[in-house]
Amino acid sequence: MTQLIVCEKPSAMKKIAEALAEKNLRKKIINKISYYELTHDNKKIIVASAVGHLFGLKAKEKGWSYPNFSYEWVPAYMISKKADFTKKYLDVLNELVKESNEFINSCDLDIEGETIFNLILEKVIKKKDAKRMKFSTMMKEDLIKAYENTSPHIDFGLAKAGRTRHTLDWLWGINLSRALTLSIKEAGSFKIMSIG
Repeated sequence: MTQLIVCEKPSAMKKIAEALAEKNLRKKIINKISYYELTHDNKKIIVASAVGHLFGLKAKEKGWSYPNFSYEWVPAYMISKKADFTKKYLDVLNELVKESNEFINSCDLDIEGETIFNLILEKVIKKKDAKRMKFSTMMKEDLIKAYENTSPHIDFGLAKAGRTRHTLDWLWGINLSRALTLSIKEAGSFKIMSIG
């Protein structure tokens, strides 16, 4: 059995790996992206990282329709060139999922952390649920305790709240921005406006 622990950011990944490793902590690299392999209580564990949000919302239809209520969650690098760096992290997670059969969320214990992992769970791991480490400090003792007392489920309330907030922000922002742009165009000028 191999457990994959997914962290929200590389600094947390390193701290968790160091805390759980009993011996032979191995740093591995795929396409310049690091992750760790270790053993804890005779279990093989892989600790890997996202870099914040790996997925975002995008309009399903091409073009510039208004109003727009058709959207989907897609990899962040498909939305913005500024997020191109996230593709390598997503590729590494896709590889590591293949050799893992148990998954643990160790992203930040808040709405954004739960949203980040929930989308990884759905889009990369392709499962409905996973275990959850709950910790508020990066002290070794706290991380070991969080690992040894993992919750059997992610926090679906936080995940739904996060996804709902992102969806409402996107729908509100894109539709009001397009309405404002169209109003200016109707007045005889053209300028793309954003309320974001």
